[in-house]
Amino acid sequence: MTLTTGCTFCGARSQYYDRHSGQYVCPEHARLEVVAAGSRPSVLPPAIRPATTADYPRIEELSLYFWNETDVDCFGRRYDVLACPALVACDGEEVVGVAAYAVEPECDAVVLVILNLLPDHQGRGGARALLDALRDEAARRGVGRIWVVTSNDDLPALALYQRYGFRLIGIVPGREVEEHGGAFPGFAGIPVRDEIRLEYRLGGA
Repeated sequence: MTLTTGCTFCGARSQYYDRHSGQYVCPEHARLEVVAAGSRPSVLPPAIRPATTADYPRIEELSLYFWNETDVDCFGRRYDVLACPALVACDGEEVVGVAAYAVEPECDAVVLVILNLLPDHQGRGGARALLDALRDEAARRGVGRIWVVTSNDDLPALALYQRYGFRLIGIVPGREVEEHGGAFPGFAGIPVRDEIRLEYRLGGA
């Protein structure tokens, strides 16, 4: 997939791929679907490795594609994605996903700044593989928890994180409205308004 693939319905940047219809869709035109566990095709997840200096032009492309910026707000702090360490998901030699993070020793936390996979590489276990690698990196650094924020509309992300073991630790009402100057349509047309904060504890508590 190129980074210019547009939504079938409106031409905006697609962030999801509908494997039933073969259509690429933006968040506003995506919908959730109930499927039975194990009903998706069994495929190997992409390979995960630490990012190298040579990967950062691609990481910049991915950050701009999904976020339209490389300066991301998390927990009231601004993080430059291009200054963060990162893990990348690879299909052969192609980088198809990224998890950029920041280590905050004073908070005993790793902050997951962005986690994204290109649409036609979603649904193959790549996001979970990136989270596994990030958990291992947090353990290697002696950090006890992983923090992440998402928005109230992002139901796929909320499902992913909670299934993985993250727990809700806070809601900041109106944070997204404040950040972007107003509510705007998000996943399935849900107005994006609030920041949802989650935490994963490596000890399982």
